[in-house]
Amino acid sequence: MTRCFKDHACDDLELHKNTKPLSECKSYFTEDNGQKVKITEVPVLTCECIWRSYQKEAEDIVAPGGTLLPDPRLRNRAINAAYARLWLNDPRFQWAGLAAFASKQVGCGLLHAADSIKKIQAEHDAAQRMARSSQPGWRISGLLTVSEVDETAQRDYQQARRNNPVPSIDVRRDGEPLSLAQQQYQHMYDMLALGNTTLFLDVFPLHAFYKKRGLKELKICLPARQKIADKPPVFWPIGKKLKFGLDYRQILQAFESIDSGQIAESVKFLAQHEQINILQPAMYSDPQLITLLRADQASYVTGFPSGVAEVIELTLASQCGRVDDGRTVGFSNSALADLSQVEQRMPFVLKAAARFDEMLHNANRRLVEQSLQDIAAGQGVR
Repeated sequence: MTRCFKDHACDDLELHKNTKPLSECKSYFTEDNGQKVKITEVPVLTCECIWRSYQKEAEDIVAPGGTLLPDPRLRNRAINAAYARLWLNDPRFQWAGLAAFASKQVGCGLLHAADSIKKIQAEHDAAQRMARSSQPGWRISGLLTVSEVDETAQRDYQQARRNNPVPSIDVRRDGEPLSLAQQQYQHMYDMLALGNTTLFLDVFPLHAFYKKRGLKELKICLPARQKIADKPPVFWPIGKKLKFGLDYRQILQAFESIDSGQIAESVKFLAQHEQINILQPAMYSDPQLITLLRADQASYVTGFPSGVAEVIELTLASQCGRVDDGRTVGFSNSALADLSQVEQRMPFVLKAAARFDEMLHNANRRLVEQSLQDIAAGQGVR
């Protein structure tokens, strides 16, 4: 069995019971109404104590040593691997298996955005080099001057321009390190990373709690999770935009379904929690992202401008590119489709969930397992 969770001191202790024998507890004397009274401090295992342990475990994956992994692509690979290990450790965690593929697709989006920023910058830099290499040629006095351009610099510029996904006019203000197009790609990059990290920090501890403590205690303790948000604060990158640890109804519905063996139903409930409660307020309500997603969908469908859009799809494999054996699920062929709208996004997510469930129950299961093993080993996103 794939190792998934760390061992914690609280794992085998009883909830609401003392965590040390009375003989090992600290005692001291105080006065009460003129009489000396002995006080013994008895540590008791509370719901908050358990949540802190499992939340810290999730934080250590994306922010080891208390410092967030600075490269969102490295962070994404760590998240992908953790989701994959959840399913490999316990196939009842089918949402996590699907989430490994969905998070991998986020990694593909991060890669595309970063690559686009780099290619736009390459054209800009090549244009600057070409301008600097220009030599005075001939001129008509008082009318115009024609400069001779270094041929190598010109070839480099033309190649960089061909590689640029947006080779048309791009606004770059003086003093700004990124052009307007680069800023748009950077915003997409940042929002993808934010949603990816926030969702993981919400959902991984839920699976850890259920696996270690069971459904009964999850029901008891779920309302207490939000109490650990402060003092010391949990790592929560979305800040006040989304309150930490709320006990949304879909959470218990999902784990009740897992407990009763209704695995496909559990995926639906966790998908609703993921999309409606976490990702919608965390990223899909961002006005700039909404504009970018709408433009990307229209660009992909119409093919204009060529090379700009990234197709919205989910491939149930470890690589980024689509495969034509039924493992790739597309969002929509309509230019007016809007991924930011949860009413349009949920059918896409549930379609992918149904395809994943189908593959787990037919001859494709071996392909799924191998892909998740690859993702758990840090591979994929190529």
